[in-house]
Amino acid sequence: MAKINCAIYTRKSTEHGLDMEFNSLQNQEEACKAYILSQSFNGWEYYKTYSDGGISGGTMERPGLQALLNDIREGYIQVVVVYKVDRLSRSIIDFHKMMQEFDKYGCNFVSITQSFDTSNSMGKLTLNMLLSFAQFEREVSAERVRDKIAVSKAKGLWMGGTPPLGYDLKDKQLVPNAQEKTLVNLIFTKYLELGNIQATADWMNQQGYHSKCWQTASGVMRGGHLFRYGSIQRILGNPVYIGKMPHLAANKVYVGKQAALVSCETFEQAQSKIGNSKNGLREYRSYIRQKALLADKLFDDKGNPYKLTSTTKKGQKFQYYFIRNGIHIPVVQLDGFVLDTICRADLSGLDLQADSSYIGFNEAKTCLKRAVCIKTGTDCHLQIELDKNLFLDICRKNPTQEERQNDLLVPDIGEHTITLRATFYIDNVSSARLQNGTAQNILTVRQLNESLVRGLARAWQCKKMIEKGQSTREWEKASGMNKRTFARYLNLCYLSPRIVADILEYRNPQNMSLKELMSLASETVNFEKQEKIWRTE
Repeated sequence: MAKINCAIYTRKSTEHGLDMEFNSLQNQEEACKAYILSQSFNGWEYYKTYSDGGISGGTMERPGLQALLNDIREGYIQVVVVYKVDRLSRSIIDFHKMMQEFDKYGCNFVSITQSFDTSNSMGKLTLNMLLSFAQFEREVSAERVRDKIAVSKAKGLWMGGTPPLGYDLKDKQLVPNAQEKTLVNLIFTKYLELGNIQATADWMNQQGYHSKCWQTASGVMRGGHLFRYGSIQRILGNPVYIGKMPHLAANKVYVGKQAALVSCETFEQAQSKIGNSKNGLREYRSYIRQKALLADKLFDDKGNPYKLTSTTKKGQKFQYYFIRNGIHIPVVQLDGFVLDTICRADLSGLDLQADSSYIGFNEAKTCLKRAVCIKTGTDCHLQIELDKNLFLDICRKNPTQEERQNDLLVPDIGEHTITLRATFYIDNVSSARLQNGTAQNILTVRQLNESLVRGLARAWQCKKMIEKGQSTREWEKASGMNKRTFARYLNLCYLSPRIVADILEYRNPQNMSLKELMSLASETVNFEKQEKIWRTE
C-alpha cells in the first residue's frame, strides 16, 4: 500500500493562552494526530505540523501556512488535516484559492470535526456554507472591535499601540515623560527655525538624539532608531501633543485625556509651514537638490536639463538624474565621479600654484557652473565647467609636496572658466525599474569591474554546487537561477587565468560588461582566442 503523507495545520487568532503548558494549538494537533492514526489502514502517516499562533484567519500572510503550501508544491504532502475548516481560513475567496492549489498538486483536505465529502455537489455546498458563517463571524467580530475603538477615541482614551515620543503608558493611559517632553519641544522649535523636515531630522541625529525607546509587555525592547523624514513629519503633525486624540479611520479629532506637551500656537505654526510646502514635498525636493552635486547643473549636448527622480528597492531609496527619452544616472555614482575628476585637475600650468586634490562636496558645489553629458554608444563624455575665480579661491594656495596621482587631468583654462573632460561607461547589467520602465545605470570603470568580480565569485559558487553532486532542482533552488542563467555563470569558471587576473586587479581594456564577458566565455574555451578578444576587440 502506498504511503500517504498527512500534514497537520493548526491556528489560533490571538496570542492569549499560548504560553500555557497545554494550549489550543497542542489540543488541535493531538486530535488531528489521533485521526491520522485511525486512518493508518489506508496508508496514512503523520508527516509534519504547521502552526500559526496569534494570526487572523482572514489573511494568507501566515508563515506556517506559506510553509505548508510550499511543501505541497514540492510534492511532500498528499493530505492536509485540520481541526475545523475555519482554522485553515475564514475567507471564502482565500479558501477557494487554496482548494485550487490543493487540486493542482493532488492534495486532499480533511476537517476532523466537520464531516463532508467534496467529491459531490452537496459536500461542496456544505463546505461553502460553513465558510460563509466563518467569514460572517470574523466580520462581525471586526465590526465590534471597530465600534469599541470609535467610542473609546470619542472619550479621548488611548487605544493601545506604540506610545508616541513624549509619553509613557500607565494604566493604559498616556502620561508625559519629562525627558522626552523636552525632546518633542526641541523638534518643534528646530523645525520652525530651519523650516525643513529633513534638515531637522539630520540635526537631531547629529546631536545624538534618537526615536522613542520602549519595552513591550512581553519584555522586548523597541525603538531607539535614528530620526528620519517620516518620523519627524509624524511628530509635527500629531495632534496628541496638544491634548487631542485623533481617530484616523473616521478622520476625526477628539479632546484627549492626556496632558498637552506643545502649545496650540506652536503646533499651528508648524502646520502652517508644512501646508505652505504642499505637505512637505516642496521642501523635501529642495533638500534633495542640496544633496545632489549636479542638481539643476547637468545638461545634454542639446542643452536639455537633467531632472531628479527616485525609486525604492528593498526599502532603500535610490536617486537618479534623468532626461526624457534618455538615460538615468545614479546620483551617488555620478556625483562621486565628478568630484574625483575635479580633484584630479592639473593646475600646474597656472601662474597661481594651486592644489585641488583635497576639494570636497561643498567646495565642488560652490564652484561648479554646469556639466554636459554626451552619450556615444557605451561611452558617456562628461564636460565639467568650473567658475575659474571661485575654483582658484577654494584651491589650496600652498600645495603640499606629496606626490600627486599619475592620472592627472589637464583642463582647458579660459578667461572665466576652467573646463575638465572625462569619460564614464554604461553597464547594462545593473538596471533599476523606475516609474517609466527599466533604465540603464551609469557606472565608472572601477564599478564596472566590481560587477565582473561579483560575477566570477558567483560562478565559482555554481561550480562548487556541481562538485558537491547536487541535483538540477537543488542547485536551481539554492542559486535562484534557471538552467540557462546557471550555465552562463558556470562558463566564467573556464576563462583564461590572465583575464581573471586582469579583472581581480581592476584592469578592463575594452570596458566589458558582465553580459559581454559571459558571451566571451560561452563562445570559446581557447585561452588565446579569449585573451585576444579581451584585449583587442
